[in-house]
Amino acid sequence: MYTANIDTLSPFQVNLPTPNDGPDLINSGESFVTHEETLPPELQSPLLPEIRELLQQCTPSQNVLITSEAQRTMASEAVKRLDEQAKVIIRKIHRKIDLEYMETPEAAEQWGFKVKQSTRNILMPKTRPQRLALLNAYIAKEESRPAEERFTTPDLAEVVALRDDLKANLAIRRNSQNRRKASLTASNDALKALYDCMRTAGAVILIKHFNRTIHQDMTKWGFEVIRRQAKGKEADDAPAANGTTTTPTNGSEPTTNGAATTTSVETTTTNGAETPAETSTNGSVDLNGTSEVVVELGGQG
Repeated sequence: MYTANIDTLSPFQVNLPTPNDGPDLINSGESFVTHEETLPPELQSPLLPEIRELLQQCTPSQNVLITSEAQRTMASEAVKRLDEQAKVIIRKIHRKIDLEYMETPEAAEQWGFKVKQSTRNILMPKTRPQRLALLNAYIAKEESRPAEERFTTPDLAEVVALRDDLKANLAIRRNSQNRRKASLTASNDALKALYDCMRTAGAVILIKHFNRTIHQDMTKWGFEVIRRQAKGKEADDAPAANGTTTTPTNGSEPTTNGAATTTSVETTTTNGAETPAETSTNGSVDLNGTSEVVVELGGQG
């Protein structure tokens, strides 16, 4: 892996949305393609075909992600509502069977209820799967009986409709969750590839169109170009732009914006006079207000 720094002394810096900002990154990619297509072929970026293809992968994945999440949310809310209705109906069935089979409560098992042997109490289901299983058992038992022997309340058609709606929305929720997971994986992969291509394309633009100088016209390709903070008192009071912490030794306060890096100066005594020793930066460079465009090959930068 190597790093290419271009126009590090520019007063401007170039920003690009990250893969975590999927819609914004897609917008930047679409701006890139739109502007590139206005250029003559000899001035177009060699990465135009790749970026165009990645956008075709990202956009459907993002659309499926949004649609499947909306469907999952709607189905989830419907399941909650229908489950509450199931509780009400099952309580009615429970009371009906409890009165009907007071002397022989074990008969309630034919309609899907559990009976506690020690107390002979007919138990209510406690979980949603248990309630759904009871509705299935109740419907099967009632449909097997002659019409004149069936319970008149609750209405069997109402119980069947509730059970069917609950099962249907549970299936929609499950399928939407699966679609969302699949589209999220596909979208993440495509967005990471698009991000890498756009960063590399930015360096190509600087070289091919602006003689290795950051220019405001890079916004035409979907990049954000902003002026870096000026040097001086304001810059000293603000966080460091390159995500490091630099602790000077001249009495001023340290600045912090990310990972900690300490620059220290040690002194040694030679014939009674103190001389500064070698300065250590732990491999980190404070840009001190300058700008850079970084292209990292072989890793995520």
